[in-house]
Amino acid sequence: MAEWSAAVAAASLVVLSIAMLVAVRGFMKRLGRFEQTIRSIEAEAVPLMREIRGLAAEASQVARRTGRQVERLDRLLEAARQWEGAVRRSASTVSRIAETVDRAAADHVERAIRSGRARIGETLDWAEFGWSVWKWWQAKRAEASNSGRTTDDMRDPE
Repeated sequence: MAEWSAAVAAASLVVLSIAMLVAVRGFMKRLGRFEQTIRSIEAEAVPLMREIRGLAAEASQVARRTGRQVERLDRLLEAARQWEGAVRRSASTVSRIAETVDRAAADHVERAIRSGRARIGETLDWAEFGWSVWKWWQAKRAEASNSGRTTDDMRDPE
């Protein structure tokens, strides 16, 4: 009976450890996918910025060639610059969000690990308690058999 209890305690410790590892691994995979998505968004923004700069350069050449359209082209260039600034600010914001999410995820993982350690410690304390009770019981049974009493005498009188 006591051996069975020790086996159950050991199995529960193993199951708890495996569950924690699976949870942490799944979380890390999700975090990796999120990070890849953010990086692909940033990578797509770079060619777009180059294209916008190229369009702005072409627009300025057209403005020099056509005197009548100068004012319209100046407005277009200003809008492109403002749009470029907005895109830069957006890219910066996305980058800050990614960093914040990375930090939050790391904090969450650390809390999960600490929580798991506390649960594992508690499980080990219970396992140690169970082992001590089992050893005590075995000592009482050995004492009873040495004094000539049977194990039936060790049962609860009720």
